[in-house]
Amino acid sequence: MTISKHGLYGTPVSRPTTLHVLQSDLEIAQHYVSGDTATPCTVTKGSIAQALGISSGRVQNLDPNQQMTLVDIDLLQIDYRTTTSLNANANAKSSTTSRIVVAGSIAIQHRTLLSTCLILSNSGLLRSRDVLPRAHPNDGFVDVLEVDPKISIRQRAIAWRRSAIGSHLPHPSFRVSRSIDFQWSGSPAHMIADGVTYKGVVWLQCTVLADAMKLYF
Repeated sequence: MTISKHGLYGTPVSRPTTLHVLQSDLEIAQHYVSGDTATPCTVTKGSIAQALGISSGRVQNLDPNQQMTLVDIDLLQIDYRTTTSLNANANAKSSTTSRIVVAGSIAIQHRTLLSTCLILSNSGLLRSRDVLPRAHPNDGFVDVLEVDPKISIRQRAIAWRRSAIGSHLPHPSFRVSRSIDFQWSGSPAHMIADGVTYKGVVWLQCTVLADAMKLYF
């Protein structure tokens, strides 16, 4: 059950006898895709760990009597198409769609970080920057930041610097929204998903997988 506005997040529990330690957002997603949902897990690095305030020292405490918190987190299911899939299926009625699962964030870029035109986030964080402060890993929404391609590099750089402290520059070229799903299409771009680059992406559909995984911390 996703977090409620005034409710408590998580359930107090005893530390499991065996606790699988994940080291990144990517490892969270990979663990989910593997189908091994029965193994108790925690995470010590990445944007989900940062968003939840998980301390690696606390996780590495081997005291069998340690009390921990068990929480649900959402994940993002991404269906996408690339220029390669479109060309390979030029004569088909529909192009091939690939699918990945993302734990943290996605950025759509045309050249560099400052050319980012879209950020989809579960954690609210991108490269440790608080780009979408309202986001929570278990609110049932994907938080979206759309950037007008006409905005100047200077304004982009100012916004990126301010995101280091969660302070954002109000600007009509930045549009923030949240939804249970989101669709984008555009010219071929790099999609950076949990640190992995997918080239030539021209279309994507994002769907929130609510309460997809449980984590201990």
